[in-house]
Amino acid sequence: MTVNEASTQEQTRFEKDWFQPMNINGMESNKGYYNLIVSIRDVSLWIKGLKPHRNWYLTDVKKYFGIKGNAQTVLDILNHHKEYIHDTMEADLENEEDSRNS
Repeated sequence: MTVNEASTQEQTRFEKDWFQPMNINGMESNKGYYNLIVSIRDVSLWIKGLKPHRNWYLTDVKKYFGIKGNAQTVLDILNHHKEYIHDTMEADLENEEDSRNS
């Protein structure tokens, strides 16, 4: 894939939803993060042999996040996304505290 092809590639729904604000129990969040957490739960259930709800399909999760693979691979990628987000948020908080203390 060339650089031009990569830059013209359409964003996934997850990337678009990342900037969609959402109110959860009075707390501000975003739709992308909410769907990430719920998808981790749902794929974990699927791996254990339980279908989260009757209209749930692993294919929908793959399309939403733009990933490929079997259920275990999808779960590993989703968990990696979650860890990356948490690490980034922690680093941002540390930088913010350092700038306040300076």
